[in-house]
Amino acid sequence: MAASIFLKVKGAQVGPLTPDELQEWISKRKIRPEDLIWDEDSDEWIPLTESELVRDFLVHPDMYERVVLAVGSGKGGVGKTALVVSMGVALASMGKKVILVDADLGGANLHTFMGIQSPEYTFWDFYTNRMKKLSDILLPTSVENLWIISGACGTLGLANPRYSQKLRFIRQLRELKADYVIIDLGAGSSLNVIDFFLAAGDGIIVSTPEPASIQEAFFFLKQALMRRLQQTFRKHPRLASLFDLDTSVWNRPQVRSIRDLYKEVEELDPEAASIYRGIVQRFQPRLILNMVRHREEVAEGYSLRTAVGELLAIEMDFWGAIPFDEKVREAAMLQRPFMLHKPGSRAGKALSKIVMENILDLPRLRRFLDRKKLERILSRLEVREEQINKDPIICSVRCSYWDDCEYQNGGYPCGIRNLELILKD
Repeated sequence: MAASIFLKVKGAQVGPLTPDELQEWISKRKIRPEDLIWDEDSDEWIPLTESELVRDFLVHPDMYERVVLAVGSGKGGVGKTALVVSMGVALASMGKKVILVDADLGGANLHTFMGIQSPEYTFWDFYTNRMKKLSDILLPTSVENLWIISGACGTLGLANPRYSQKLRFIRQLRELKADYVIIDLGAGSSLNVIDFFLAAGDGIIVSTPEPASIQEAFFFLKQALMRRLQQTFRKHPRLASLFDLDTSVWNRPQVRSIRDLYKEVEELDPEAASIYRGIVQRFQPRLILNMVRHREEVAEGYSLRTAVGELLAIEMDFWGAIPFDEKVREAAMLQRPFMLHKPGSRAGKALSKIVMENILDLPRLRRFLDRKKLERILSRLEVREEQINKDPIICSVRCSYWDDCEYQNGGYPCGIRNLELILKD
């Protein structure tokens, strides 16, 4: 369910509304079928009668806010899938409804961690339209409140899904009825992996302390940010070439950071520069450092966060480190999540702390961006104060200024939250 709801009633904009407020409006018949609701999937105002959100709400008035997390890694062998499965077990044990999605289309193995040898349904059934909805291929697990969607094993054709298939998958992800949907992405930085990472809204990157893994994690985040910029400016006549991934602007000697690239955009189109700032501001990945053998290795996580901040101008959260633990390998050999095999292990305790302190509080943290983070982002881009004052108003409950903003009752959808729409002309 969307964190907030916006309506157009008799042509006047209303919102944001909470689910309880929407229920009250419906029960008191304050809205009519011809009134409009903002649909985040299609990025447009649609009639209430066409809104799946409203239809679902009428059938299930106790709807919840869904958190979709995508977990990626720059390289394989970092223990990503084992973390994803145990993360799901931890959340399910706290009474949350959790769906794990194996999006490693070239080498699916998430089901084996749950002791499932031959999944009854896989992505193959969905992509071939044998099953129309993702919810049709949900598989129960031995853990209460936990379901999985299995990838297609040994089906090379799915490693490169068509664009239409990708869109169908992304759209239906947000229709799954769960408190948390956690996507286990394939290793590496292919465009398919990057697109799924960006589509989720909240991304986690998993790395080990080894230099090669840290470097690949940095490359993954750089590619993800460049892909977002490319998608946004792809139809801009003067800027599109700057973000062509095939002839990457990063290969130019004079461009060493996102700040340098920002200056080029600013010279060509000052208005587009403000949109550029909005993209960087909203891109806030999280880092989990896995298989840490010595306390000193935790410093590698902070070093990566610093490098990401200085070179990419990204404000990345370092969620914590998971110690190397033989119990994790034992659990994998037994085809069990380590949170079930040995929940009191060192790895289990560390992951429980990350879940409690970060993931369970994610909806609140996501809606209220720390102003100090925004200030750091803008300072990294060397944005002048007079430029910031000319930026479009950010009318969104996820805006850092929402609580004391005089424009909060109007202006939605704004130019920052819907960047792609601005540049399609």
